[in-house]
Amino acid sequence: MPKIVDEQMREATRQHILREAAREFARLGFDQANINLIAEQAGIGKGTIYLYFENKRALFLAMLRSIAQRQLTAIRAALAIKGTFQQRLERLFCAFAQLAEEDSDSFNVYMSALYGVNRAFQAEATKLLRDYIAVIALVLEESQARGEISCQNVEAAALMVLSLTESYVLSAKVLGQSEQAICQQAELVARLVLGGLTSSKG
Repeated sequence: MPKIVDEQMREATRQHILREAAREFARLGFDQANINLIAEQAGIGKGTIYLYFENKRALFLAMLRSIAQRQLTAIRAALAIKGTFQQRLERLFCAFAQLAEEDSDSFNVYMSALYGVNRAFQAEATKLLRDYIAVIALVLEESQARGEISCQNVEAAALMVLSLTESYVLSAKVLGQSEQAICQQAELVARLVLGGLTSSKG
């Protein structure tokens, strides 16, 4: 029993460090972030962080993988529920809005690894991007089999859905819109995306 408790406490501490790391890496970028400050903000000794992560690079990679796991779980959950393709798109849109609001540091640090100051980790972030596309492509294939949409290149369509969703949510956040306000636009955005995917139908 104590061993299980120890493992649970260790994992809880590890996750806490990763959350603090996301905040610091989102704020300053990998090069400027200080691993000792991350430890301090996590409420642990400076040397303790090295019991969990070999160095700052290992910490950043572990953080990206943790972000990937959480975000893919949210996206799969949004798309797994049955419904029309438009309804699933709306849920995907709201899932991204929720991620950008509730886990903004992780969302921002992932985007910075793809496009911004943390591009040294672009290869790792690109794996996550490919996983996103694969999940959306499966839903597109299902919807195409049901006759809801028609697209010749499912992977290109999945990339379009992901890009439109991410960029719309990011832009709306920059404009100061709340998660609730963004989600209220989900039906309109989903209809516009669906229109693009059905315009060649027939």
